[in-house]
Amino acid sequence: MAEDTQPDNELLSAAELKRLTGAAASTFTNWTHRDPPLAAVTLRNGDIRFRRCDVLAFCAANLHLGATGKVQRALLVPTEPPPSSAADNTGTAPDVEALKALARDIRNAAHQNLQAALTAARHAEETARAHREQLEQLATSIAAYDAALSQLTAPRTMND
Repeated sequence: MAEDTQPDNELLSAAELKRLTGAAASTFTNWTHRDPPLAAVTLRNGDIRFRRCDVLAFCAANLHLGATGKVQRALLVPTEPPPSSAADNTGTAPDVEALKALARDIRNAAHQNLQAALTAARHAEETARAHREQLEQLATSIAAYDAALSQLTAPRTMND
């Protein structure tokens, strides 16, 4: 079926969207983890597919994200797919755009990992604080037991 006659609800893989738009395949997968996410359909075998209309709606709502304008233009105005980077390594505009999209994807993934690490560190700090408080309470209890035991076993009380 020709690209300009594809129905909006046809399921497309990230690789097919890459071929149609020139954006990195990982871009579409990363968008499924945003809030709100790009809608995706998970097939029985676990593969993920996207509807053209869902991709266009996501792009329209997220113009601040890298590659959304490019994806939107490519899906709205059917053209020949960009040349494959394997066939053309001359550094053409689609190659530069794919590299920019990849760099943005890497930056976003690094940011998400940093946020997860900061959250884990905050949880570890809270846990360590709670453990310290428990140990301080235990030390206070042991000191009270020790004082009571010392008082009970003092030589003057043993003769009473």
